Amino acid sequence: MEHPRRFQVEPPRRVLVVGNRGSGRGRIARLISDRFSLPLIEIEQELGTFAGSDDAAVWRDHVRKLAEGPEWVMSGNDISSFDLRVPRADWFIWVDLPISTCALAVLRRAIRVPANGKGPTSIGERLRLPRFSDILSFPTEVAPRIMGTIERERRNRTIFILRSRYEITQFLNRLPEAGGFGDHLAKGGGKPSP
Repeated sequence: MEHPRRFQVEPPRRVLVVGNRGSGRGRIARLISDRFSLPLIEIEQELGTFAGSDDAAVWRDHVRKLAEGPEWVMSGNDISSFDLRVPRADWFIWVDLPISTCALAVLRRAIRVPANGKGPTSIGERLRLPRFSDILSFPTEVAPRIMGTIERERRNRTIFILRSRYEITQFLNRLPEAGGFGDHLAKGGGKPSP
């Protein structure tokens, strides 16, 4: 797990989670949201409400309002709005798993039939090729922008780069309970391993 410094003494108020499809970024965002009682914002869902609209200014204004909120956990890549979201985040988490791991997770998710019976029921519909093209293009189209952001922001916020399922588990296990940050650090439990 790569990180610039230990967990902050104060719990985060705004957490940005990015990563490839199938990396587990949504699950991580939900768990952090639950742990610290922060509202969860999923950028892809928000973007869905703007489907059919080509007005980038309206979208950016919407994201700006979301980012200006006092507390949130925001999950999603949308590199066009990094400049609005990153400066507001206390924690920046990049779930940087190998392409094969992400593709396998998306494949497993597609094979499972939705328990509630809602959504696409055929495997073909659930596999939709664009998901895999997104996964394959992530290292060349999105990852360099994330790396650039990390280089610029390394001194301004707490950044975590999680590169395996094991590191994700370790990170989540070491998250202190909300309100227990000071005690957790005093016992040494909040210091991520190098």
